Amino acid sequence: MPSRNHARAAHNVGVLLEGFKDKYVGYDQLALNLDGWQTIPDLCLFPRGELPTDWLTDDDEVARPPALVIEILSPKQNLQPLVDKIREYLRHGVKSCWLVEPATRVISVFPISGGSRAFAEGTLRDETLGIEIPITKVFA
Repeated sequence: MPSRNHARAAHNVGVLLEGFKDKYVGYDQLALNLDGWQTIPDLCLFPRGELPTDWLTDDDEVARPPALVIEILSPKQNLQPLVDKIREYLRHGVKSCWLVEPATRVISVFPISGGSRAFAEGTLRDETLGIEIPITKVFA
């Protein structure tokens, strides 16, 4: 179960990502089935138009990798399983993953090209997706 700070960070990130709704569509807790690997990220973004927008039909799972997956560390959760999960997302075609750590107010960006970059202040820049958000507003 997400904690108070987990839920707050997820909400704030979602609101900030609305600024990119011309390019991306955001989803909370969307069930993914990527080549048989089933997972539910905290948040994810798909390029606008990639998934159907028909409200009369629905899908229990999505089989396409999102462009961005965001995982938020909960207080009783260990870091390593989330890092392993990020590796798995990238292996399945996700272009970028963010790991949000509310207690330390740090967001790490893991692009599909490799490596990572941690942001604790200023502006988070995800160069892979062309997204920039202010760190202070995530943890406001």
